[in-house]
Amino acid sequence: LHSQQEGNYGDESEIEAYVGPMRSLADMEGGIAVAESALHVLAGPSLVAPGRGLFLSIYNEYEGEDEDQGDNESIVEEVVIPQGTPLCGYARGYFSSEEAGDKSVSFMFSTDALVFFQKQLMGIGDAIAAAAAGSNSNDNGNGGVARGPKDLLWGHIVEFDEKSGRLLSIVPDKDFDARIFIPDREDSENEFAATCLGIYANDLAYDADNENEERYFEISDQNNILQLIWRLAKNEQTGMLIPTWPVVIARKDFRLVNTVPMEVGLQYGFQYWNSFQGNK
Repeated sequence: LHSQQEGNYGDESEIEAYVGPMRSLADMEGGIAVAESALHVLAGPSLVAPGRGLFLSIYNEYEGEDEDQGDNESIVEEVVIPQGTPLCGYARGYFSSEEAGDKSVSFMFSTDALVFFQKQLMGIGDAIAAAAAGSNSNDNGNGGVARGPKDLLWGHIVEFDEKSGRLLSIVPDKDFDARIFIPDREDSENEFAATCLGIYANDLAYDADNENEERYFEISDQNNILQLIWRLAKNEQTGMLIPTWPVVIARKDFRLVNTVPMEVGLQYGFQYWNSFQGNK
């Protein structure tokens, strides 16, 4: 993913049909139906790891009703999910200076990072530009906003040319350490809510016997069709961009032809698994 989606996806027949580990719909423990996308986003026992996994399948509105009431011509047989489509939230939680559990997420950016801001997928530079353009506090007398490099993005030092709207550099602020997002695993009331389903996504590229980094990323590119990005909001008093929660999106275009739930994956990273093996 390199840019915001424009809604032109070329020949849909060339988009691969996703095939992943399958479970029965009866095995699913909870989830959501996204009627406008004809999509089920579900959680159930994982086929690749202990605990739950995240599953996708086609959703037809007649499901659960008498099939005689359904219009056969309106039955959805396949769904194309464009790259960048938001599928669900990852989790609600809090920030800490220390990791807790295996589902923590670091709030850290590079200049090519993607984010959700103002209900749109965009580059972090575009989000900073949009926030700066809409700020009207702390006016410096020249119609601009007098803010320093630490005032644009929570926990980061940003060099940004407001005249050109160009992001020059972005690095984590070393004086800031509470950048680790810890999911709230005790929130059982919302465990299958749209904002929290993403936490069940496993890495479908992990193989304990594979110690080759290049091979890991080859498998991940094929098997892991999800991506984790941050949803940002603007502090209206300071104009600073602040994190809300991570969001799970489609990493690439893919096609679903399955009404049976298939498990979908999220890349954790080779370093994550190296660390995991080292701590066993």
